[in-house]
Amino acid sequence: MRRILAALTGAAALAAGLAALPGPAAAVSSSRPATDGKLLYTDIGGWMYFVNTDGSRLSAFATSGNQGAWSADGSQVAFVNGDYIATAWADSEDTGIRIAMPSGSGWHPHDPTFWYGGGDVVFTAGGRLRLTAADGTRAPKALFGTDVDGCDSQPSGAVNGMLAFVRTGTSCATAGTPAVWVYNGHSGAFTKLADDASEPSISPDGQSVAFTLSVDGHKQLFTVNTDGTGLTQLTTDAADHNRPAWSPQGDRIAYDIDVYGQSPQAWLHTIATSAATQVPQAQGTNVAWQPLRDNAISRVWGSDSYDTNIAASKWTWNTVGTSTPGLKNAGAAVLISKSDSAYATTATSLAGKKRGPVLMTSGTGLDSPVQTELKRMLPKGKTVYLIGGSTILNSTVASKVTSLGYVAKRLSGTSRYSTSVAVANTVTSTPKYIFLATGTDYHNALAASSAAGSMGSSGTATVVLTDGTTMTSSVYGYLNKYSPSTTDIITVGTDAESALAKAYNAGKMPHWPSKYSYYRVAGSPQFSAMQLAYLWWSLPSNAAVASVSSWRGGVSASSAMTTYGPLLWTDTTSLPYDTKRYLMRMSASMDHVAVFGGTGSVDAPVIPKIGAAIGVDTHYAYTPYYKGVAPQTTSAQTLSGGTTGSAPSPDLAPLRVTITR
Repeated sequence: MRRILAALTGAAALAAGLAALPGPAAAVSSSRPATDGKLLYTDIGGWMYFVNTDGSRLSAFATSGNQGAWSADGSQVAFVNGDYIATAWADSEDTGIRIAMPSGSGWHPHDPTFWYGGGDVVFTAGGRLRLTAADGTRAPKALFGTDVDGCDSQPSGAVNGMLAFVRTGTSCATAGTPAVWVYNGHSGAFTKLADDASEPSISPDGQSVAFTLSVDGHKQLFTVNTDGTGLTQLTTDAADHNRPAWSPQGDRIAYDIDVYGQSPQAWLHTIATSAATQVPQAQGTNVAWQPLRDNAISRVWGSDSYDTNIAASKWTWNTVGTSTPGLKNAGAAVLISKSDSAYATTATSLAGKKRGPVLMTSGTGLDSPVQTELKRMLPKGKTVYLIGGSTILNSTVASKVTSLGYVAKRLSGTSRYSTSVAVANTVTSTPKYIFLATGTDYHNALAASSAAGSMGSSGTATVVLTDGTTMTSSVYGYLNKYSPSTTDIITVGTDAESALAKAYNAGKMPHWPSKYSYYRVAGSPQFSAMQLAYLWWSLPSNAAVASVSSWRGGVSASSAMTTYGPLLWTDTTSLPYDTKRYLMRMSASMDHVAVFGGTGSVDAPVIPKIGAAIGVDTHYAYTPYYKGVAPQTTSAQTLSGGTTGSAPSPDLAPLRVTITR
C-alpha cells in the first residue's frame, strides 16, 4: 500500500472496520453497525440486478458482470467482467476501476470480496487467493506465501480482518475434498471449520461462517463459529441451497435454489425462526446483500477563520499532561502571519515533520488566543518555528514565544521564495521528493505542503516556491544540490512546470544531467489537489476539505489532517466535480471527511453531497466540533485514537516527463 493512514485501534473501531479517526472522542459514542440494504444478483444471461428484499425497486446494473460483492459501507460493488475485476458505485451509472490481471499471468479472476474497511479486495485466480487495492493502485499479488497447503477459492471477507475461503487438496496439482477454512488477517492463523463443505460467507461481525454441505443428496445451509465451535444445520428441505450471503444485521441468510426448468430463485432464511421466504422477482444466483454503514463527516470551525485555526489545533492535539482518545501529543508548533498567505503555504510540510499545529498570529505580536493555545498543547522547552523574517513576524512575536518558555526558531530569507528554501532545509537535508509550486497562488502550494507533511516525523519531502513562471536564485540553487536521478521533482501546476523548464534551459542547474525526468501534476486548483491526492495516498480513510476561497481554511485543514489524508478544495455552495469524483473513487475505503470552516466557508448543503460521495444517500453521521470541542451527544460517531502508518511511496511513473537538452 502506498499509504496506510490510520491504524485500526480499539475494540470498537476494530469490530466496526472503522479506521481510527482524528478528533476528540465524543462523550457518548456508538459503534458502526450495518443495516440491511439491497440484494444484488446475477441472472442466467450474465447481467446483474438490484432489488429490495420485498421484491420492489428491481433495477438493472449498469454493465454486464457477475459474482458481485459490496464494500463495507455499501457504496461500491466489485464484480467479475471477463478477465478483470471492476468496481462501480452503488448509486451511480458510473463504473469505477478496472483491475487488470498481470500481463501473461493467464489468470481468470473469480469471487471478489472486500476485506477490512473496504480498501482491500481479495479474489481467486490461478488456484490462489490474490490481494489487490480497491482503487486499482496495487498490482494483484498472492495473499498467502505458498500454495503447498492446497488450492484456494471462494473468499469471503469481514471488516474485522477475518477471511473465510475454500481449500481443496494438498496443492493445486492434486485433487481433493473441499473444506471451509478461516484466516485471521491480524494473527496470520488458519482454522479449518468444516470438511466436504464449500461456498462460505462470513458474518458481518466476522464471528460466524455460513456455508453449504451436501446431506442426503442436497446442499444444505450450515453455520459455524470462526473458532470451529457451534456447528449448526439451518435447512433440511429437499432442495439445493446455493451461495449463502449473510444479511448485514446478521439475522438472515440469502441464497438461491435451482428450480427445474426455471431460472434460479433468491430466497431468505430467518435464523431465529427457520422461516424461508422467496424474494419476488429475484431470479438469479450469486446473491450479495448490501450493508449500509454510516460514514463520518466532521465540521471543525470557530467564530471566524482565526478562531477556526485555534479550533483545528484543539481538535487534533492533546492538552499537555492529558491523553484524549483521537488526539496526539504535539512536539512543536509553527507560527505564520495571519495576513500573509505567501509565507504560510509551506508551513504544513514543516508541521508534519515536527508534529505540531500551524498557528496564525498578527505580525506585530503574539495574539492572546495563540498564546493560550500554545500553553495548552505544547510542553515548555519545545521549539516554536516562526516562518518569515521580522517584516512578517516581528521581534515582539519571538520575544513573547521565548517568555512563555519555548525555544523560538526563525526560518526566513529575503523573500517568500528563499524562505521556502529555509523551511525545506529544516524539514530534511536529504529530500526524496521535492515539490515545486508557485508562490503567487496558495492552492497548489498548500496541497503540496499537505502531501509533504503527511510523511510525519520521518518526512523526506519538501516544498519550494517559484515566482509564477520564473525561479529565483535561492530556489534553483537549492534544486542544483540534488540530482533528479535520486530526488523526485514534482511540479504542481503549470507555472511551476514552466519555471523549472526556464531555469534548466538557462543553465541554472549545471549539476543536473543533460537528460532528466520530473513528474507533472497540473490543472485547476481542485483538479491539481485531486491529482496530488491520487498520486500520494492509496486508499485513504480520511480527507480534509476546505473552501477554495480561503487560504486560512486550507492551512487549518492541512495542518490538522496532514498525517491522516489529503487536502481537497470545495466551492462554498457546491462540491466541485473533481473533488466529488475523487471522494467517490475512494468511497470503498473513505469513512471520514473533515470540513474546516463555518457555513460562510463551506455551506450546509455541501455536507450531504460529501456524504453521498463517500457513502450511500444519507448514511453518514455528522458531528460539529465548534471551537474544536466534541459535542456532548449520543449521536456522535465512534472516534478512536490511532497512529499514522508507513510513509508514502507513490507510483510516479504515470506522471513522468523526460527532458533532453
